[in-house]
Amino acid sequence: MTKPRMTVDIVADVVCPWCYVGVKSFLKSRDALQDDYDVIPRFRPYQLNPGLPAEGVDRHEFYRKKFPDPEALAAARAAIRENARASGFDFDPAAQPHLPNTVKAHQIIRLAHFAGVLEAATLGVYRAFWDEMKNIGEDAVLIDVAEAAGIARDLAAAALSSREDAAMIETESDALRRAGVSGVPTFIVNERTGFSGGMPPAQLTPTLKRAAEATTAPLTGANAQ
Repeated sequence: MTKPRMTVDIVADVVCPWCYVGVKSFLKSRDALQDDYDVIPRFRPYQLNPGLPAEGVDRHEFYRKKFPDPEALAAARAAIRENARASGFDFDPAAQPHLPNTVKAHQIIRLAHFAGVLEAATLGVYRAFWDEMKNIGEDAVLIDVAEAAGIARDLAAAALSSREDAAMIETESDALRRAGVSGVPTFIVNERTGFSGGMPPAQLTPTLKRAAEATTAPLTGANAQ
């Protein structure tokens, strides 16, 4: 029997710590659902801070201004870490000192989609930023990530040097924002329904399943005409 397809668009930004939780959690949920669904992920670009300069800024100073209440920020970071652990990994959301412009990181993820190495490259970019404390605004860092995922260095370099490619990332990110995406990660199931939140697999798996069931249910009554 053919399994129903579940297409999941994961709208996320690499520098969003909740998105790291969401991406890792989604991969576990995908594995848990594989007996019932053919799960097709698509990672969509979103920029939390689209106006950042190309070279990036000091992350600690940026967040001191954006979130002036240190107790609230500490509580949010504790919640992020708790959800990460519930998703089977751990990281420190306060450790990374640099906040880059993420257009180039999204360019590599987009290239990986067409190269057939989407998962490896996406995880590589997140790990480089959150676990290895690297500046993912730098071409050299992203080319290394791409190569480790199986993309030729010259192809990665060409993508990163393409202003047309960068413009497509910016346009898609803006379109998602205009469409109503205001918090990430956002999961859009079968292009028909969506929800947001970096929840652990125990919550994400049944939420994805309910969304899939709602979007694959047969039409009835007036809707069927």
